[in-house]
Amino acid sequence: MNWLAPLDVYCERTDASLWSEPANALTNLAFIAAAAWLLRRMDHRTPADLRALAWLMGLVGAGSGVFHTVAQAWAAVLDVAFIALFVVLFLQRALVRLAGWRASAASGAVLGVLVVSAMIAMTLKAPALNGSELYLGPWLALIGLSRICPPSPARRWLTAAAVLFGVSMLLRSTDLAVCEAFPLGTHFGWHVNNALVLWCGMRALMPARRGS
Repeated sequence: MNWLAPLDVYCERTDASLWSEPANALTNLAFIAAAAWLLRRMDHRTPADLRALAWLMGLVGAGSGVFHTVAQAWAAVLDVAFIALFVVLFLQRALVRLAGWRASAASGAVLGVLVVSAMIAMTLKAPALNGSELYLGPWLALIGLSRICPPSPARRWLTAAAVLFGVSMLLRSTDLAVCEAFPLGTHFGWHVNNALVLWCGMRALMPARRGS
């Protein structure tokens, strides 16, 4: 595999230059802003897992920002790696903190989500999804998490995150389809909306730190 191979997979990109996707690149600041908001409200009493998630949230924005400027294969892997790390840690901690699962059971469930997500991504090749099939597994897991979480403010935050993620999937999937009518594309909306998804997810977890 050529790790330096240029990638042109989004509507906004028109050439291989670094600044060919300004909207897609700059909207990643939404992740960093949301992470900064969370970190400012944390202190030495905040559990390490929540601090790690907040930092990972910022790295999701940084990794995506690198990908949408460099637009090479290695940057795409970096982008997906930070997202995967956040998803894995968030789901595991949410199952423990919000659903009351044992850590071992939660870890097993997350492994199952990863396996199912990989199977969906490999078998479901729908052009209309524009590569979004990779995120169907995490979306279904988030919906399930919002249902098994006991009624509480945390459950409402998770439900909001699940609904917003559905919107995000739509924005990601329609990027190339609207290219001719709207050259900017819709992928930048995926970034802004997903920053809200992650923020809502973190808001669900934050109350759980009290008394922990």
